[in-house]
This record gives sequence, C-alpha cells and structure tokens, in this order.
Amino acid sequence: MRILVIGDVTSPSGVEHLSRKLWKFRELERVDFCVVNGENASFVTGISAELAEVLTRAGADCITGGNHTLRNFKAHSYLEEHSEILRPVNFGDVAPGRGYTVLDCNGYRVLVISAMGNVHIEPVLDSPFVWIDRVLSEMEGKYDFSVLDIHAEATGEKLAIAHAYDGKINVIFGTHTHVQTADAQILPKGTGYITDVGMCGESGGILGMDSGRVVERMRTHIPHSFKAACGPCVADGVVFNLDTATGKVTSFKPVKIK
Repeated sequence: MRILVIGDVTSPSGVEHLSRKLWKFRELERVDFCVVNGENASFVTGISAELAEVLTRAGADCITGGNHTLRNFKAHSYLEEHSEILRPVNFGDVAPGRGYTVLDCNGYRVLVISAMGNVHIEPVLDSPFVWIDRVLSEMEGKYDFSVLDIHAEATGEKLAIAHAYDGKINVIFGTHTHVQTADAQILPKGTGYITDVGMCGESGGILGMDSGRVVERMRTHIPHSFKAACGPCVADGVVFNLDTATGKVTSFKPVKIK
C-alpha cells in the first residue's frame, strides 16, 4: 500500500493547486491512499465546507486538522456530517466533528488519527498521548493499518510521540511548521515517520505568507493582517510504501508537487 501524506494547505490557492495536480500525481506514483492536512485551507481561518469538498474531489481520502480547524464556525456542522474531515482528537468529546476515522482502501481498513501537541502551541489541549492511547484501545480489532497526523510546534514532542507509537501506528507524520524536515525515516519497529511534511500553497514568502507582512508584524508587534505569498504554488509530501503482510514501512520518498 502506497500512502501519500501532504502538509498544511495554507490557502484556497493551495486547494486549487491540488485540484489540478493531485489525481495525476497519484496515478504517476501509484498512490493508494492520501491524507492531506487542510486546517488552513481558508487562509488562517480554518477550513470551509466548500474547500473541503474540493480537496476530497481532488484526491484527498482524508483531511486532517490542527489548531485553526474550528475557527470557521460555519463548517462545524459539516465536520459533524463527514467522517473523512477531522479535527484534532484532543479537542475532546464536546468539540464538533471527530478526531479519528476508519476508511476503506482497496479492502483494507485504514484508521486515521488527527492529534495536536501541547508544547508552544495554542490552544493548549489535553495530552495527545492520552487521546491516542484511548483511540487505539477503543478501535482495537476494527482496523488493519493506521496513520497519525501530529500537529505540533516542538520537534521533540513529535519525535517522542513517534517513538512511543513505533510499531503501533504504521505511518506518523508531523504538521504545523510548514517546512519539510530532512528526517524522513523508518523507525526501529517499522513505523514510517517525518517530523514535518511541509505545506501546500504559495511559495516565495514565509510559511506561505507574504514576507513583508510577517516581518512588519515581528518588527512592530502590531497585528497587521496576513497576505498570501506571491510565488507559484507547491505541495510538499512524502510517499510511504507499506508492506501489507507485515504492517511495516519498507521505503519512503519525500516529494514536491509543482
């Protein structure tokens, strides 16, 4: 099974980029299952129902979330109704939507979990370890393979989660910091991992944003509104090759969809 994970979609232009490129890329790379982090699809204001539908039609089998996912109140009912659109599981049971789902992939049941760290990131949620443990316990025997998106700021926290669930979750990928790290790897017990998969949106700025606006905010501390960068759109991702007989990742390839 070839699993493609794609980093944070940072704008509607990033959504449009995937709508034009993703299916062709999936065919070229023989991708069986695709997870996209869509928490910023509406440009720092969460994800809308309309953009979520575009992403799923574009080839995203599951859309994971992050700290901005619930900022779009109009999308809350959509999150309740669509099991393939997730928000971090550790927002708790009172939050709209769900933090995990099981989806079909060529007859296999794939569990996807969206979780958020709690080091140097807001809002500060419950421990992701507690909620991931809870999901794995509740879903035991109800899935064949699993994928975790850990949306977190701190590299150490992502690595700690990766090592804690090595051999228990098949693919673990980090999101939120928007820059693809150089540490894609196979952990000792067979889990495929990368600390941050990158982003999907306009290039040439700072994490998808216009560099002038970001620098001005940092210089003056005045909350100037963000603006998207002006470079061509790119999508960062990693393709993990999973051996369905053993459940271990056997190879991986960082990719950039231009």
